[in-house]
Amino acid sequence: MVILVTGGAGFIGSHVVDRLIDEGHDVMVVDNLTSGRKEYVNENAKFFQLDLAEDTDKLLEIFKENDIEEVWHIAANPDVRIGSENPDEIYRNNVVATYNLLEVMRKTGVKRIIFTSTSTVYGEAKVIPTPEDYPTIPISIYGASKVACEALIASYCHTFDMKA
Repeated sequence: MVILVTGGAGFIGSHVVDRLIDEGHDVMVVDNLTSGRKEYVNENAKFFQLDLAEDTDKLLEIFKENDIEEVWHIAANPDVRIGSENPDEIYRNNVVATYNLLEVMRKTGVKRIIFTSTSTVYGEAKVIPTPEDYPTIPISIYGASKVACEALIASYCHTFDMKA
């Protein structure tokens, strides 16, 4: 299977890439390298440096040229604190990037997305460990952006017969 991993040069993403390659998949990595490092990317993965929030034409080209079958969307700005200082950056790197990715998937017929969210979508949850059906009441801009991404993905799955 050909899998695209966004954020595959980050700590978590690079480990996911390693595992997918170990399982025999062909892996493409897309990362803007704002928090990831190119040297973290498995040498057997094909690497593309681009910004999901801006480089939609290049992303579309990557999908078309590589017959992507599945997406693991790990890319995000993970700095919760930056939301109070620069909410635009959180919105652009999380919500806009996710929307652009979903649009490219829709245009190229890719139906499967795996998304990494965060416990911050639950705010100050009263139940620990927090079950996935717990109400989402984020108290940070970052948590709200991840709820927005979850909602976008759910609506694309429903509307365009995608699977998450």
